[in-house]
Amino acid sequence: MTRNFKLFAGAAVLFFLAGAMNERPALYVMAGVCLACILGCYIISRMAIAGLDLNIEPGSPIARAGQELVVQIRLANIGIISRPAVPLRLDLENRTVGVPPTTYLFPLPGLTAGQSVTTSAALIPMYRGEHVMVLPRLIGSDPLGMFNRPGPPLGLIPFVAVCRPLAISREDVINLLSERTRMQMASNQRRRGEFIGIRRHEPGDDLRDVHWKMTAHVGELVVKKYSGGRDYHATVWLDTRTENVIGRGPDSSFETQVVAAASLMQALSDLNLDIGLYGDGLDSALRTPDRGRSTLERLQLALAEVKPNARRSFAAATREWVAQARPGITVFALISGAEPEAVETLRAAAVRGIGLRVIICGSQQADSFYRRRQALALEAFRAAGVPSVISASQAQLPEAFSELARMRATRAGGGVVL
Repeated sequence: MTRNFKLFAGAAVLFFLAGAMNERPALYVMAGVCLACILGCYIISRMAIAGLDLNIEPGSPIARAGQELVVQIRLANIGIISRPAVPLRLDLENRTVGVPPTTYLFPLPGLTAGQSVTTSAALIPMYRGEHVMVLPRLIGSDPLGMFNRPGPPLGLIPFVAVCRPLAISREDVINLLSERTRMQMASNQRRRGEFIGIRRHEPGDDLRDVHWKMTAHVGELVVKKYSGGRDYHATVWLDTRTENVIGRGPDSSFETQVVAAASLMQALSDLNLDIGLYGDGLDSALRTPDRGRSTLERLQLALAEVKPNARRSFAAATREWVAQARPGITVFALISGAEPEAVETLRAAAVRGIGLRVIICGSQQADSFYRRRQALALEAFRAAGVPSVISASQAQLPEAFSELARMRATRAGGGVVL
């Protein structure tokens, strides 16, 4: 109930009681006038939304966190009388990152009988994830503002917001790669796996990869696709174990990991490297290194929807991934440092010749116990000669990338690892 409704209802009761105690018919009339106003406003609020047809379509099923998503709103008056201006209300709910829903209220114009209007409005998903516009509906009102009557709701309207990557300079990206990866890139050596199919040519693809016979057949450029990809590729290992997450919501260590992964993927793709993504709960097809715009979009979409739901320890997962990795590749391990066994497993991976780089992602919500554990993990990695840094929050990631780019991998006993 609105404030004005309470005032009119209270006035009607007071006039009625005063009339009963003082036997004044005029006070009964005043009580009736108040009740008539309430009834009239009730009817007007119902008529304000009756006969209106609402339709909403997002301009794109994929948005970017922190940027506007334009939605198209079509409102038609299918009744026989004019309708006043009414607002549209909807709640934007994030079903991936634990944040409260955001309520939007968009004003819409009044319409004459048979008139329709199409307009646009902007939503801003602040964080990555699967979003849903929950029950968009018109809100009918009256001239005195007594009632805010919701109209029939539309169904759930979903879309996905991908991470907004942080910028990493080209020089830093190159320095983040292992020595062997950089040497292979410089010499343009390419060793391929088994031919497994074709895909559309995308900007940045080498013309030597074009399948000319198939191109002539289909009438557009297509390139060959190989299993295993090039030796000089880079992968990101994401710790998705629930027990390893520090903090909650958008400030958790897991969200810092996801933003770091999205930033690295964008930077590596801009460098025209084959990239892959490992993580329990993620599609295993993402592990196959590939490059191009479609590959980057697939990885970004996977990172937008990933949740910490793995039950297997990260140490067990990395033991499996290490066995599959070829010496010389660059691996970015994004961890929270909450699992000591995973630290030991990753240290062993560096001994196998894998170009390991570690970013220990934290949270402002971390207590002294987790901060101490992260410090011990950092000390263990650096003692093993593994380039590693701590990023206590998303805001510190740019500094962490720069610091990691200045490091060189060394053996525990000394000497640079190539």
